[in-house]
Amino acid sequence: MKICFLCNEYPPARHGGIGRVTRTMAQSLAEAGHEARVIGIYPKSCQSPEFENDGGVLVHRLRVNTSRLGWIRARVVLYRTIAEWATKGLIDVLETPDYEGLVARWPALPVPIVTRLHGSSSYFAAEMGAQPSRLAFCIERASLRRSDFICSTSRYTGHQTKKLFGLRDREMTVLYNSVAVPDSVPRGPRVPGKVVFTGTLTRKKGIVSLIRAWPIVSQRIPHAELHVFGKAGRTNDGGSMQEFLLSSLPSAVRPRVRFHGHVEMSELTAAFRSASVAVFPSYSEAFALGPMEAMVEACPIIYTRRSSGAELVRDGEDGLLIDPDNYSEIADAIVRILNDAKLANSLGVAGRKRIEWRFSPQVVLPQNIDFYHSCIRLFQAPATFLTKTAYSSADQAEERGVK
Repeated sequence: MKICFLCNEYPPARHGGIGRVTRTMAQSLAEAGHEARVIGIYPKSCQSPEFENDGGVLVHRLRVNTSRLGWIRARVVLYRTIAEWATKGLIDVLETPDYEGLVARWPALPVPIVTRLHGSSSYFAAEMGAQPSRLAFCIERASLRRSDFICSTSRYTGHQTKKLFGLRDREMTVLYNSVAVPDSVPRGPRVPGKVVFTGTLTRKKGIVSLIRAWPIVSQRIPHAELHVFGKAGRTNDGGSMQEFLLSSLPSAVRPRVRFHGHVEMSELTAAFRSASVAVFPSYSEAFALGPMEAMVEACPIIYTRRSSGAELVRDGEDGLLIDPDNYSEIADAIVRILNDAKLANSLGVAGRKRIEWRFSPQVVLPQNIDFYHSCIRLFQAPATFLTKTAYSSADQAEERGVK
């Protein structure tokens, strides 16, 4: 099978969750003997190679002048390139993210288009109670309607996206994100009182809530330290989020909060391996990688009760779930884990097993391959093949407990 991914943030270029998920899936497919290629639109200033072979994945980065209407021209070039590949038989299926609506109003192709719901800009705006940009909404809706098939990284995101864009009649397969599980189980000592947060410094990720909860933690555990990893964000008025967060802390507490900025994955992995707990009090996610990356390192986690939080973490079994609006609840969960080594170890071990059983590439890859095959068959013979919303047996077993 020949799969092509549209991705405008494939590593090592500047990237977020979509780029990391795409790379994991593309490399897993290549290792399984399939042909995987990635193409996307990048600024001329991008330092990553224009063409490269990344672990068997053929990567094409289209350089674009983003001034004026450059993004429109770039989308035309993107379509023409994909159409040429499809006509020549170089690809069997095309996958695109919902974010940015890359295939909006594309003409017909001889291969099916699959949109994977990672969380569009309109989705996250609506989740945060804001009015989505009208232009972004129209483009993202047109892209979803142009897609032949849709899959979602969580049940919650699929349901909310269908409601937001008026797609109630569309079937959506749930295919969770995956993260690689290291062969060895981390056994090194964890630093007492070390708390880690990772994510872009925005209100959506819950960093404001965590900072407001931190004085409560410091009062009860004076030696506790909060280590914040993530790209710089902005406040609503355009100011520095980091400066705002620091100014929100009492002066006596500020030395116990350290901002590390955006770091390489190796440094983040080391932080998870040495931390006593990782905290992710997000307001909205599709299916976040940060908590999963902490769990594979056997680091106990505290995660959000909102959006897809309960699809990843079973509260009290392989992590703790909290309400990001409840600062006392966030602080109580942190203190509880820091003061109970037995609980921390139990959550860490169970969290790693949770990833191995449900969200490792070995589990998720076959589900994706089956989905791609079904899309190709239906696209080629729509009158003889019917699809249904796909869930794995493990999904069905858990569905009753997930809202």
